[in-house]
Amino acid sequence: MSDRRFEVVFREVERQGGGEVELYAARSRARKYEAREGRLDAISFSDTLVLGLRVFRENRMGFSYGFTGDDADLARMAKEAVFCAEFSDPDEAYGLPDVDARPADISLYDPATESVSEEEKRDFAQSLEAGVVARDPRMKRVRTASLQETVSDVSLVNSRGVLLSRRESRCFAFVDAVAEEGDEGQTGYGFDFARSLRGLDAATIAAEGADRALRMFGAVRPKTGAYRVVLENGAAAELIEVLAPSFLAPQVAKGKSMLANRLGERVASEAVFVNDDPLDSAGAGAESFDGEGVACRKRELISGGVLRGYLSDSFWGRKINAGSTGSCRRSGGKTPPSVGASNLCFPRGLLSPDKLLEAAGDGILLTEFLGIHTADPVSGDFSVGASGIRIKGGKLAEPLHGFAVSGNILDLLEKVESAGNDFRWFGDIGAPSLLIAQIAVGGD
Repeated sequence: MSDRRFEVVFREVERQGGGEVELYAARSRARKYEAREGRLDAISFSDTLVLGLRVFRENRMGFSYGFTGDDADLARMAKEAVFCAEFSDPDEAYGLPDVDARPADISLYDPATESVSEEEKRDFAQSLEAGVVARDPRMKRVRTASLQETVSDVSLVNSRGVLLSRRESRCFAFVDAVAEEGDEGQTGYGFDFARSLRGLDAATIAAEGADRALRMFGAVRPKTGAYRVVLENGAAAELIEVLAPSFLAPQVAKGKSMLANRLGERVASEAVFVNDDPLDSAGAGAESFDGEGVACRKRELISGGVLRGYLSDSFWGRKINAGSTGSCRRSGGKTPPSVGASNLCFPRGLLSPDKLLEAAGDGILLTEFLGIHTADPVSGDFSVGASGIRIKGGKLAEPLHGFAVSGNILDLLEKVESAGNDFRWFGDIGAPSLLIAQIAVGGD
């Protein structure tokens, strides 16, 4: 083993009585640029190092963290992790992951990141705002126009001989646009993600934000009733995100999942497919290895409406006798890693958005849920606000707002008839537009 920091903590753990040792380190350089009112409004820089140490001994786990990586800090971390292990509750499922396959070689870093100047980044943020305002005279301002770039170096070493590292780059651009006409105001967002600024287009992002606002002028409330609905890809992604916790092994084991005890059963229509795909670098959650060094791999969760599996790390994989799925995630430096999805997605379908509208006939293009995250995580019941556009004869008509939709997440998935070919990643959640047979709408 050649990691100096690991050698320091390993020696200290040995002095404290020994145990299995795992050291995780992530150094990140982040830059954020925000534009407002025709000028660069804010710039923030950060360069951080986060270290996470786990020690396993006598079926117990101890965890500690640090932010400097010098010998004194590493020795402190070792002592604290051993102390925590001595006083934690024992469980036979604790321990380092079993020896696993080598991680796949996926491209998470774009070298072009290094060739982009600070001036280009500032200009990009300002051009987001300028593009919105130039789109239409009714576009008055932006609430946020930002670019955030992060480059990270991640490493993991453990006492079973695992020594892994990767470099990642992420570049997010976002604009929150405001349109006004008379006494009416509307907002819309545009965004994109790439591995470097070279993969982003400010004009496209600005146009998306402006057009989302402009298309909602003159919105009315629909009549109460049951409607055929096309979930626009962004709304479909919100739906998949709500379902995410139900795939996690700890939630399943504790009975806090709407999918608990349903493995191998049909839980949705035959048109429903849900995967977790950490190897797709186009998604922001892509990883080659997980938070404890297990090689990541694509996982089918729902296939043709049938529940095929859950997501687990080594601990929960042992608890439910399913093994790790490479789904251990690090959410921050101050907490131990836990089970989580990486890139959760409903894969691309066959129909164009226009074909989905034609198939809907008369109904609603639902563009946004308002508070779908409040859905009951166990029962799946929900009742939330929404906005959208009326569909008449397979064509878009007037915009709609001020209405509510209600039902059950799994019942909604049972009513999925087909998926569009407009798949898009919304950070680490991906989805195409979906045709839904029926949704209950509360309006006038």
